Amino acid sequence: MFILIFLFLHQNKFNMRLLLSISCMLFSLAAFSQLNLNVEFLSSIQYDSDGNDVWGYVAPDSSEYAIFGTFNGVSIVNVTDPSNPVEVDFIDQQGSIWRDMKTWGEYAYVVADQGGTSDGILVIDMSDLPNSITWENINPTVNGSTINRCHNIFIDEFGYAYLAACENVNNDGIVIYDVFSTPGKPEFVSTMAPVYSHDV
Repeated sequence: MFILIFLFLHQNKFNMRLLLSISCMLFSLAAFSQLNLNVEFLSSIQYDSDGNDVWGYVAPDSSEYAIFGTFNGVSIVNVTDPSNPVEVDFIDQQGSIWRDMKTWGEYAYVVADQGGTSDGILVIDMSDLPNSITWENINPTVNGSTINRCHNIFIDEFGYAYLAACENVNNDGIVIYDVFSTPGKPEFVSTMAPVYSHDV
């Protein structure tokens, strides 16, 4: 019977197109109806600007935090009770459509990628959470070029931070920093090939 239906549809291209269109529509509806599978909305925080990335941090006392990048800066949010998130602090930064952040120990390292910005690497000391944070922007130099903006940061399991697409530094290739030897004060290690790298 299926062979006969297929032969009939195959001979009539209009019916085949109609069947394919209806099948795609039904599949799309079925996929759309599954979007909330195993997900329950608990809460939200409103910001005055668009967001762009988020990273998690678990403090030594087991409290949990979200490090959330917005156009205007970085928000530190206590999400230990996910039904009641509380913003601990907001760090104003120059406007950027893209921020990327990673943590090592009790520090977060944030880079931003927007033409004209000069925030460099934002270093956030979270050792006093939930009470407060301290932070500073650093603009290290690499072979005579200053890091003002980067697109991406990744920190491996050994505490090496890899910065990608740092404008005008190493031809936008990877720059490596040690964030484990002196936490909060990244030490330059080396550069990789001077070839543009967008992400790590």
